[in-house]
Amino acid sequence: MTVSLHLCQPGRGASCGACCGLYNFRDHSRATLSERLAEQTATFRPLPKAPEAYQAAARALREARQATPPLFPAVRVCPLLGFLDAEHTRVGCLGHPKVTGGEDLRDCGVYRADICETFTCPSFTWLSDAQARLIQAACADWYLYGLVITDVEFVRGCLRLLEWELARPVNPEALLARPEALEAVRQLFALKETAPNRGTHAAVFGRFTPDTEGEPVSRTLDYAALGARAAPEDEVVLCLGYAPTQLEELTRARELVRAHVRAVALALGS
Repeated sequence: MTVSLHLCQPGRGASCGACCGLYNFRDHSRATLSERLAEQTATFRPLPKAPEAYQAAARALREARQATPPLFPAVRVCPLLGFLDAEHTRVGCLGHPKVTGGEDLRDCGVYRADICETFTCPSFTWLSDAQARLIQAACADWYLYGLVITDVEFVRGCLRLLEWELARPVNPEALLARPEALEAVRQLFALKETAPNRGTHAAVFGRFTPDTEGEPVSRTLDYAALGARAAPEDEVVLCLGYAPTQLEELTRARELVRAHVRAVALALGS
């Protein structure tokens, strides 16, 4: 990116807690994560803004949740992540000085405050300014925004399919300028949450899955076993978490992606 753009707290409904381990569970549904965030918020909000109180509460939460291990152990799950507003529409760090009223309590979580302060999301490097703005506008809620902004392959794959459908380059700014096109993009990106029949493979970190050691490895399609050839939609299919074992499953997933891409193209026009 060429301009200063905060990906985790861009405002207008979008916020992200992915680097704090928000989605790092096999059950990372909106309902389950909302309940988890609400519990963490209720735990820390009433506490004295002092390290001892926050450290004790964080330790108690971690101990109580030992039966729910993270999907990827290398990605830490911070108990300080919570809702920053009464309406539960914005996620962020409950130990940040802007949240506590001045006291920096981020050291009480699983990362040191200086790491939180200097960490740069990889998407900041890999996404263009226009792509980031498109995601923020199309995914203006905490749950969907975090899933999409951290999956660069998914975003690039969707935009590439759109260009192939239209047979011309597409500037994300053109999608932002057309409300009907922006809504179609939202429905396309929302497949990260809504795509059906994915079994236990619903996407967390794009096309990655844990290996036997819990480390992320990239999934691929076994075309020989499926009796299929590669198709342009397959990267997005994998990013959505599909793991087809039969050609019919792969065909349905591809058709789902194609239908949403065509809807964006139709809304954008020729």
